[in-house]
Amino acid sequence: MAVHELAGTKVRKEDYIDLQAIAKQYANTHPDVSKPQQQVRFGTSGHRGQAGNGSFTADHVAAIAQAVCNFRKQFGAEGPLFVGEDTHYLSKLAYETVLGVLAANGVTAYVDSEGDFVPTPSVSRAILRYNEGRTEKLADGLIITPSHNPPEHGGIKYNPITGGPAESDITKAIETEANRLLAAGNTEVKQIAYADAKAGTFVVPYDYKGMYVAELDSIIDMDVIRDAHLRILVNALGGSGMNYWHRIAEVYHIDIDFVNDTYDPQFTFMNYDHDGKVRMDCSSAYVMSAVTNSKERYDLILANDPDYDRFGIVSGAQGMISANAYLTVAAHYLMTHRNFKGRGIAKTVVTTDMLARAAKKLGIPCYEVPVGFKYFGSLYTEGKIAFSGEESAGGSFVAKDGSVWTTDKDGMIMCLLAAEIKAVTGKSPIDYYNDLCETLGRPYTMRSDAPATLEEKAKISALTAADVTEKSLCGSPITAVLSQSPYGSFAIGGVKIATENGWVAARPSGTEDLYKLYAESFVSADQADMLLEEGKALISKALAK
Repeated sequence: MAVHELAGTKVRKEDYIDLQAIAKQYANTHPDVSKPQQQVRFGTSGHRGQAGNGSFTADHVAAIAQAVCNFRKQFGAEGPLFVGEDTHYLSKLAYETVLGVLAANGVTAYVDSEGDFVPTPSVSRAILRYNEGRTEKLADGLIITPSHNPPEHGGIKYNPITGGPAESDITKAIETEANRLLAAGNTEVKQIAYADAKAGTFVVPYDYKGMYVAELDSIIDMDVIRDAHLRILVNALGGSGMNYWHRIAEVYHIDIDFVNDTYDPQFTFMNYDHDGKVRMDCSSAYVMSAVTNSKERYDLILANDPDYDRFGIVSGAQGMISANAYLTVAAHYLMTHRNFKGRGIAKTVVTTDMLARAAKKLGIPCYEVPVGFKYFGSLYTEGKIAFSGEESAGGSFVAKDGSVWTTDKDGMIMCLLAAEIKAVTGKSPIDYYNDLCETLGRPYTMRSDAPATLEEKAKISALTAADVTEKSLCGSPITAVLSQSPYGSFAIGGVKIATENGWVAARPSGTEDLYKLYAESFVSADQADMLLEEGKALISKALAK
């Protein structure tokens, strides 16, 4: 993968986003729904876009919020709706739009009691907490975030009564209804001014942060972390959970140093990512290079993206551990240090096969599902799994007593688990991983992105085994071609081609105009690179048909 000359350097002033311009575009741009790019389109994690190109505007957000109001009873929700938002500038604007629509529709919105931002896992936790033991008046939620996407982006996703991301039938219903409303000029949208909504009875304060932090010792051994006196630096990345970290340090008496823990919607403190874009991806070594120069001073450097569903972990002087490697460490530690007998683990089809190898070694099942945390939800609620992870630095797990913690990604508990692992085993995450590689083999993973139009993305999403006529890959016989997940037989939205010691997969991005290629080899880095190149050639051939 080509690396941009600016990768890892501090963002230049000329690349700061213009907040005033974004606010005007958000308020005054009216989408043309005859254009696919300006329609409401729910990807893996909700609808995302930009005000500047007419894909994320006040009209979009109002229509989505109204669609949720129209259908939430049908989805099983007649109680309050939990609202969370991250630190993107468009999130602030969309938050005001959402509350105006909810209040006008008589839907009670639970908002942060301190006027703070609310991370994705805190919303999921709040929904599950509220619904526990209830059979009626169940709660759901809206989370306003484009996750790690650049500062000028916006996003919104719906979490139903299950607490996690909505399944496809729900998102399709919301998408269709929102586009119908937009096509009618939003004349059917009920909305009042944000100030009136805030002053009314339908906006109710809720102690998201206090409750979440108070419950952490039910899932993480906070005492052992405190007593280990680890040297920890938190790179808060100006995200929605930055004050959660401060509260965690205060409540559990953990000595933590902080950087980037103030609200800056322009994200001026950021470093450019691998492609020269400003992207708040805490799992990127280029993004994290701003703090890795301090790595020898700390046992761990922990980071999260703006909505705090992702993790980034620097393993002391050894440097950053990859998401795939850490997921393997986390899963193995949990399944050997908690009493989760009878449960397995789960991963997405493009997440490292080290998880499957670890599960086999431990004699537990490993469930493989399509990309998207929504596919893990039922596995948690049915008691099948104790841990789930996806290669895009997302994971969650159950509480010590086996109860469900979240059904959405939780970057904070994944970071805190790294501290527990270090405190309990004395090993850094990288040392722990290297030990696992001695018995399970060492994988070499690679990923590349390639531009793709909406039409090309649709073609890739529709690929099946019949489109792959080759019999071998990198000189090895192809053992499987998957267009459906091994568990549940869900469409994976692309194709995965496997050999005995490696695999390559292609899927369209749910958030950007590109498709993603993943490769993993248990032979060598060179072979992983070859898998990537041959995989790209296969996709190009399929697109040319």
